[in-house]
Amino acid sequence: MSDPLGEADDLVAAFQVDGHAARGRIVRMGAALDDIVSAHDHPPAVKRLVGEAVLLAALVGDSLKFDGRLIVQANGNGPVNFVVAEWNSGGAVRGFAQYSGEPVSDDAGVAQLLGTGSFAMTIDPGGEMERYQGVVALEGDRLSHCAERYFEQSEQTPTRIRLAVGENVQTGGKSNWRGGGAILQQIAGDEARGDASADWDHCRALFETIADDELIDPDISAATLIYRLFHEDGARLFEPRTLTRHCPCNRERLVEILARFSEDEQAEMEKDGKIGMTCEYCNRLFEFTPEDIDTAKAS
Repeated sequence: MSDPLGEADDLVAAFQVDGHAARGRIVRMGAALDDIVSAHDHPPAVKRLVGEAVLLAALVGDSLKFDGRLIVQANGNGPVNFVVAEWNSGGAVRGFAQYSGEPVSDDAGVAQLLGTGSFAMTIDPGGEMERYQGVVALEGDRLSHCAERYFEQSEQTPTRIRLAVGENVQTGGKSNWRGGGAILQQIAGDEARGDASADWDHCRALFETIADDELIDPDISAATLIYRLFHEDGARLFEPRTLTRHCPCNRERLVEILARFSEDEQAEMEKDGKIGMTCEYCNRLFEFTPEDIDTAKAS
């Protein structure tokens, strides 16, 4: 199989296993993921959780056949109250976690971070079209386990997902966060294909040999990994989509929101002559003076 992706990062691509009723997607993220998880000074386990949510949103969102948003969210009663990631048409992704600050071990999983709660995926087509949301209980120690259960219950589609996020230490001690993931799903059988269960068992067994370090290693391209898994059967890797970290927060939008509050409410928010607003996703602080708000009201 040719490697049109090279060792590129921040992309997601679909693949098809030749002659078998299985298809999937693979995602690799470097700088964009590092920007997202490094926006907040969270412990490594919380950063990994945010990274996994972003990878999952990219894998599932890229399969949508229409413009819109795919939101992955998990809520619980643990040190992490919730984690959310969003994919938008065009490949824009973002994510964050609401973390209490309670100490957590570096290898803490979903149960230790989120506790008891729920996992949801929301498809938002935008405009006047209705949202669709599926919800399952938090089960398993990785978000991938929760997502597999989601597809089992909500979609009745046999699915396997692998996600890995880690810190890559470079020469000189500098480090950055990287992530990779893949999803494999069974294609339903039909009259021409017949029973697809044997095909699925074969492809699933190969898929489950993926190691975390293979997903994160900057020297193993997406195409190389797919080839390692399915070279005996053959696989087709389709045109990738570029992923970018994007947060739509901006001064114009936020000052318009502030302008809707009453003067008394604005006075309560004011400190040292300014009102500060911090974006939960990118952790960027915006400050506004009363004059900024008056200008927004007049426009």
